[in-house]
Amino acid sequence: MMSFMFQQQSIPTVSKIVRALVALFLLMQIASYTLLVMFGNNVDGTFTLSEKFYFFSSAVNIDFSGSWENLAHALTDEGFNTLVILGTADLLPSLLIYLSLFKLFGLYQQGLVFTTANIQCIKNIGTVLLSWIALKLLYPVVVTLVLRLSGASDSLAIYMSLGSDELRLLLIGLVIYVIAWIMNEATSLHQEQELVI
Repeated sequence: MMSFMFQQQSIPTVSKIVRALVALFLLMQIASYTLLVMFGNNVDGTFTLSEKFYFFSSAVNIDFSGSWENLAHALTDEGFNTLVILGTADLLPSLLIYLSLFKLFGLYQQGLVFTTANIQCIKNIGTVLLSWIALKLLYPVVVTLVLRLSGASDSLAIYMSLGSDELRLLLIGLVIYVIAWIMNEATSLHQEQELVI
């Protein structure tokens, strides 16, 4: 009984710490993307920014390896800003996941563990991960069509690729959906028990 009470009291504390870390990671990702757009250098398809301060060295980089690698090289070869075109689209799902996690751990911090709002946050994360696959598959086609139809490029090929990153996102997204389903069942049982008592 004492261990259960300790665990209940520690959930808000741990959730507060995790929520602060999520906020920090969100800000770090936005800041690094912004710094790379403003000051980064494209070195063989990898956008980098590095600074040296006496005994300390710092570096930020974004590369487009995987399914967008060929499109990234083609965009760079044609003089387009690959980071703005591809990086922005790749950044959005991460931001949505961070925001869902921030909200989820805010609910945990309030002591709300088995609620429909928690389940919705978990489902949102799963939805973003599954949507990310569609984005990775279809966005290169849309970019190419927009650039070709607008006359900005005459030679850009249509790229579509499915790799291990997309399969990993599919697996994680499905697992998260199953976790949301289990949480929903647990919430239903919890509500039924409250009615009986």
